[in-house]
Amino acid sequence: MAHKKRLHAEPIKRILDRETREVVGWLYKWNTGSLVPMWKDGRKTDVIYEEATG
Repeated sequence: MAHKKRLHAEPIKRILDRETREVVGWLYKWNTGSLVPMWKDGRKTDVIYEEATG
């Protein structure tokens, strides 16, 4: 099975700090179907995901 190349992605969720609700990153969905977080200032562990609005 051939692997798709990552060509483009779109943000599908905001990643929020669980305590402060501050945006700490975004969850992107790539054309390959993979989900990859992009962090503002380093990876966080105590987070929640919120649907991105457009």
